[in-house]
Amino acid sequence: MLFDIAHVPFSRFGRFLTLSVMDGGLWLRSVRGGDLRPGLGRLCRIGFVGTDGEVTPRFTLTPDRLLADTAGGQAEFAIGEGERLHLRGQGLTLTFALEGSRYDYAYRTPRGDHCLVAAYENTRLMPRASRGEVRVSGDWRRDRADNVGMRFSGADGFEGTIDLFTAIPPTPATAGFDAARAGAARDFGDWLAQAPHGGTEAGRLAAYILWANTVPALGALTRPAVFMSKNHMINVWSWDNAFSALGVAAMDEALAFDQFGVIFDHQDASGLLPDFVNDRDVSFAFTKPPVHGWATLRLAERFPGFLTEARRTVLVPWLERQVSYWLTHAREGEGSLPVYFHGNDSGWDNASFFAEGGPVVTPDLPTFLILACDCLATLDPARTGHWQATGDRLCALLIDRLWDGATFGTRLQSDPARLRTGDSLIQFMPLLIGARLPRDIAATLIARLKAGHWLTEWGPATESPQSPLYEADGYWRGPIWAPTTLLLWDGLCRQGETALAADLARRFLRLCETSGMAENFDALAGTGLRDRAFAWTSAAWLWLAAASGGRA
Repeated sequence: MLFDIAHVPFSRFGRFLTLSVMDGGLWLRSVRGGDLRPGLGRLCRIGFVGTDGEVTPRFTLTPDRLLADTAGGQAEFAIGEGERLHLRGQGLTLTFALEGSRYDYAYRTPRGDHCLVAAYENTRLMPRASRGEVRVSGDWRRDRADNVGMRFSGADGFEGTIDLFTAIPPTPATAGFDAARAGAARDFGDWLAQAPHGGTEAGRLAAYILWANTVPALGALTRPAVFMSKNHMINVWSWDNAFSALGVAAMDEALAFDQFGVIFDHQDASGLLPDFVNDRDVSFAFTKPPVHGWATLRLAERFPGFLTEARRTVLVPWLERQVSYWLTHAREGEGSLPVYFHGNDSGWDNASFFAEGGPVVTPDLPTFLILACDCLATLDPARTGHWQATGDRLCALLIDRLWDGATFGTRLQSDPARLRTGDSLIQFMPLLIGARLPRDIAATLIARLKAGHWLTEWGPATESPQSPLYEADGYWRGPIWAPTTLLLWDGLCRQGETALAADLARRFLRLCETSGMAENFDALAGTGLRDRAFAWTSAAWLWLAAASGGRA
């Protein structure tokens, strides 16, 4: 089971510590602090020095070890308990050059241990050698040091650790490299054993990405959380988390529920959810679509034990406040539909329906709110009638305001009389409401989908390739995305279009098996785009593989 370190970082469940290939080199990183930092947590560039100078190794990545192999020697890395990197090598010197920022420095503790301080990253690094030696360097410049780094070497090889910490250094490791590697292998093996179709290469990759992208509760992260990636997208966003929950539920139902909680724990009193959360930041600059009622219904359907009484108790106020926000603060009144203020709020950041700006009335937002009402109707029996009636009113408004007889359109809040019917895949999201959608409307919509150009050999393009606004690498203006694929698949299932849904699943499964678990994909070429190790892509693959028997 080998993965490509050029795209897939080396990390471990419950750790911020990560090794990644960036800017043509291998970096020791800590993915604390989110994705707005210029360095993305890069602490040290790792170099490999042989007898004739610096060499470029061949990398072999497995969940328990990263091996760097050269003609003259090799180095190995494993991640142990806490934020501790184990390393050992033979025939090489391993160098770590601190990225460098104002006030970086190195010092010795009163006990004589070396310590390096990456000031901007708020991280201290403590190297220790149990075999061979570690040397630390730094050129003092009045109030900081330049060229701060460390080197592991030894005539007969070396072995040691590097601990990442904020305040007090952890005690030295009592177990060595082999024990750290065995522990990681055991942890991943237990995880993989529960993953749908984990015996396939794509299943192992999807399971690894979700496992490795999970970080511990810390700071603003009130619970263990699945970051979208440990490459670039190192946050939890408030609709990504719902798809991550679907992906990890087979392995750990408690962790799946935590993906809801890590966002809802920061819900504003108005019901507004933050755009994203990481250990340092909670951002309300944007929000995301209310998919959590839909996701809860799907989880309860597939995992009957998921909705424990304790989870029901907290889900009801979470979802009630979420619905209240959209129906109170994002629309003019009860006779209107809610709006997205910015493309980022919709989750389809730069999609064509935001080409003229916003706010925009779209068909997916009332669809998700209807499903949230349906979910609350099952979770809150005392108010079932209220939630069913609220869903009915939203459904009537959706059809009255956005259906033109052929498809669902969008409206600008500033130009409400004009119904725009474009080529975005978003027009098909009302299929998700199942029997609530009149049969003639559902049949017309499905016929439009079948006759159009959205469905490529790889899956559903977010903008039709025939559209003048289509872009091959246009983010939400063409590429295939996992969440929209999964939503469309589920909508087809809800409408009884099982054959088309199965075909859609097969296309997407084959896409990921061919091009990996990328953030999104070229809709025509099928190549992976942007971040190449993405959690919700992995989650969608596992969900669809389980539903279709893994047949691509």
